[in-house]
Amino acid sequence: MENNIVWIFYYNPCVYESSPYAESIHRTRKGAEMAMEFHKNEKYKEHLEMLKYTGETEETWKFGEHESWFVDSREILD
Repeated sequence: MENNIVWIFYYNPCVYESSPYAESIHRTRKGAEMAMEFHKNEKYKEHLEMLKYTGETEETWKFGEHESWFVDSREILD
């Protein structure tokens, strides 16, 4: 049964105006979680660049406050 499972990493850029979409699909939960952490780190770098550009601070513009990341499994059907 385990061979019929895939792990999907989902990302939602705005929990108020969007819905989650599959960012990537993996054979293992660990692979999906690694992809999610890599994606989060890249988004955090973008966040820091935006703060530099706008002059805002992390206190006024918190990272990930309106975003979501998660991993879920799905069964592959014949």
